[in-house]
Amino acid sequence: MNPPVDNELITESFNTWLVIPSLITSFTILVVVSFKRWRKLLWENNLIIGLLFSLLALNLLEVLTYGNFLNNYEIMLKMYYGLAAFSAAAFLCLSEELNPPQLFTRKSFHYSVFSIAFILIILIFFSNFLIEGAIRNNYTISRIPGQYYWAFLLFVIGCIISATLLITRSILFARNPLDKKRNTVILISFCPIILSVIIILVLMQIGIKINLSIFLPISTLIFVIVYLFTENRSDLFRFLVNIPFSSERAAYKEISERVIEYISKAQTDEKLSLKEMMAEIERTFINNALEIKDGNHNLAAELLSISLSTIYRNKEKNKPENP
Repeated sequence: MNPPVDNELITESFNTWLVIPSLITSFTILVVVSFKRWRKLLWENNLIIGLLFSLLALNLLEVLTYGNFLNNYEIMLKMYYGLAAFSAAAFLCLSEELNPPQLFTRKSFHYSVFSIAFILIILIFFSNFLIEGAIRNNYTISRIPGQYYWAFLLFVIGCIISATLLITRSILFARNPLDKKRNTVILISFCPIILSVIIILVLMQIGIKINLSIFLPISTLIFVIVYLFTENRSDLFRFLVNIPFSSERAAYKEISERVIEYISKAQTDEKLSLKEMMAEIERTFINNALEIKDGNHNLAAELLSISLSTIYRNKEKNKPENP
């Protein structure tokens, strides 16, 4: 354990540099909740709004800590760890929501996870079992771990591992390709959180002092933003369009190029064939549907609400001519 350091030795420029991730995260969260479309989605999902506000509170505590605005270090630290336990539970429950309930009901799972989190929060605030106290070092507040501090670590690490497994399971058992793509994107966005926690734990074990708040605010924000921006199917498509080499980007690019080409021709009074343009767009949609349904003609026809003969007619037109 490091001895406390006099506050006069705190370097203001270092504090300013450290507070940047927390300020960026706090500002982004406030921007997200300010939009009407996101407010509606947030109020429909208590987990997301709870997670967002817990992350906002965590980052505000970081700002107060680095700015040395409050002197009651122990209360601030206990608030931070309590919010961290709540955030970990919310992450796990959001990951579970990507899966259809099977062995247990969704409500019972949520109640179980948050019950453990609230027990930990009570122990943090009203006992010394998890956190004995706090000391101020040269740039932040450090905990004095209690006898059972390992229980808090076990809960947080267990939530991260379980969330990763649940998201992976949601990919394997997705109801349709679009859900599978969404869950895959969410898993990728969860990787920075996993890497941040692993790196911090490894560095702490080998004696290197590093603060989790340098990495965690931005990594958690990435997960939340991706989760929000892929909640709606149309928003998910817009998100996937921006991913290089995705089928959605290829389809969007092909259709937009065709439309721009025909509009530009109309501006120059060049003769157009509306029938040909619609046929090209139709072929693009059919090819995209076949790719989504792994080449199954019946499923592609059902997806587009067209006849099977239309699918085969498009296939014949796309056949290369014999030399």
